[in-house]
Amino acid sequence: MEMRALSRHAILRPSVGMRPPHPSAMNLRHLSYLIALAREGHFGRAAESVHVSQPALSAAISQLEQELGVPLVTRTRQGVEGLTAEGREVLNWSQRILSDVEALKQTLAQMKGQLKGHLRLGVIPTAEPIIASLTRALHDRHPNITVTVLSRTSQEIERGLEDLSLEAGVAYLEDKRMEDLAALQLYLERYVVVGSASLLGDGDSISWRDAAKLPLCLLSRDMHNRLLIDQHFDAAGVVPQVVAESNTLMGVLSHVRSGAWCSVLPRTVLGLLERSTDLRVVALREPDVVHPVGLLYAPRKPLSPLIQALTEAARRANFSDAV
Repeated sequence: MEMRALSRHAILRPSVGMRPPHPSAMNLRHLSYLIALAREGHFGRAAESVHVSQPALSAAISQLEQELGVPLVTRTRQGVEGLTAEGREVLNWSQRILSDVEALKQTLAQMKGQLKGHLRLGVIPTAEPIIASLTRALHDRHPNITVTVLSRTSQEIERGLEDLSLEAGVAYLEDKRMEDLAALQLYLERYVVVGSASLLGDGDSISWRDAAKLPLCLLSRDMHNRLLIDQHFDAAGVVPQVVAESNTLMGVLSHVRSGAWCSVLPRTVLGLLERSTDLRVVALREPDVVHPVGLLYAPRKPLSPLIQALTEAARRANFSDAV
């Protein structure tokens, strides 16, 4: 596995001229309320997400504004129009402060030999079928760490790592949006064509040019996987016959199982297929292509104990059977 430490040393970059809000001067919970308000864009939904009443959240935001001496929220008769420039700056500092507080708690727990916590892991759909290889490796060493696996597009993972709504992600390492993140390669994604024997015949492989002639159901165009597949068809000088799309793997597979469509899929997805005498899997050739998929996280120093534990688990995890 390869480790990549890239250029930026922090995802959030508060302005040099503004000092961070001082935790002792305010309730840390109030900072979390501001984060919730920025995320939800609505006082009522923000209050519901942090389990307080709307008046309590509104009062906390007003108290922050009084303590800092700047308006944080642009209010209208309809509610929240958005954060002010100062509000966005305080939001960045708030995210960083709360992340550091959580990392401190983890470090103290680790010093007692009781590392525990919760990880939110954003995963691209094509990696979901085998992500348990990573979470199992983590659980074997650290049973008190819980994980929430969230299906996300590459863009959503990048955004989640930036606003700290995700601790880590699993996505394509070649995606330029990920260049400023630390990365650890997990496996190489390889492609196959899946479809009925009546459509694929009895060959063991198929070229990209010939695959383009098949009636295809592919992931939708907002998925990075679809971008890669379209690029390979374009490089082969052909336009694929895409007659159906879905933004979920289950949607694609349901079309394939019907027998009327084929699909270009990563080998990682094959474990989701039921055994069927009429369903065939053939390798895609001419050319053979691979794409690295890996663990992504903010390159902060020092890394939190949870991220350290996750990267160690990633080095131990075995994906060879699935790819």
